[in-house]
Amino acid sequence: MENTSITFKEFTKAYIRNFPDEFRYLQTPVQIYDMDDLSVKNLVTPTPLLKADFNFIVFATHGNFEQQVGNEIKKVSAHQALLVLQGEVTSLLRQSPDVRGYYITFNDQIVQQTKAYPYCIKLFTAAPIIRLSHDDSSFIEHIGRLLVQELKTPMPDEQIITCLFQALLIKLLTSSESKKGLSRQFDIAISFRELLYKNHLEQYSISDYARMLNISPNYLNRCIQNVWNKSARQCMQEFIIIQSQKYLQDFSLSVSDIAYHLNFNDPSYFGRLFKKVMGISPLQYRSKLMHDGSG
Repeated sequence: MENTSITFKEFTKAYIRNFPDEFRYLQTPVQIYDMDDLSVKNLVTPTPLLKADFNFIVFATHGNFEQQVGNEIKKVSAHQALLVLQGEVTSLLRQSPDVRGYYITFNDQIVQQTKAYPYCIKLFTAAPIIRLSHDDSSFIEHIGRLLVQELKTPMPDEQIITCLFQALLIKLLTSSESKKGLSRQFDIAISFRELLYKNHLEQYSISDYARMLNISPNYLNRCIQNVWNKSARQCMQEFIIIQSQKYLQDFSLSVSDIAYHLNFNDPSYFGRLFKKVMGISPLQYRSKLMHDGSG
């Protein structure tokens, strides 16, 4: 099966028209782009559903946009930030003509250098939208301008970029109310989701995942139910169906091929599960992709 992961360089070359060359090939661990450069005139939406090999933050100062992250649709308005971790399946669905702000990509290493790293990973995974006060929004916007200014210099100073980004990240984390809900059950739910990312092509059961986490299957289910209001089995099913959408974008693969690749013994069961999660069949999903692509 074709690897559908994509780098930001590949994304800009494939899907963004008239992207400024001055930004495209910088090698710093943090990249920041004014959303004017990714505006509706240059970016056709919806973008394909892709698994990014980079982390990113989208901070809106004006307007709004909708982003699919996993199987959820996130609506982001002015003075809000969307945080998405590497490995998430995501697509930009829509953006208003007046959307403004910053799109920031970064690697894991720069996050690991902050003392807030453990909480940061939990926050990105569980509460990806942060609503900012007016003062905090102004702070983030100012840091964004400074980062752009430094990156536009002939020889950007990586230490300055790192310090500015860490200040921005810490402000986002302290602005979030999500840390009030951190608990052992929350930690287990996040760890379970991380294991799903790493092992979704393996035929692991709920008991297998519980054993990896050194807990009982019943306790794992209770944690998932309390954090996400669904069972561990539902999480596994939704996750694999989200992964299947990437393969369905490759029209050279049959639905049966995709089902077998994802370890379904019965393609018809895969079809029923896909419809249960998505509300449409795999063939209807493909038909919609073809219709959207020809529009």
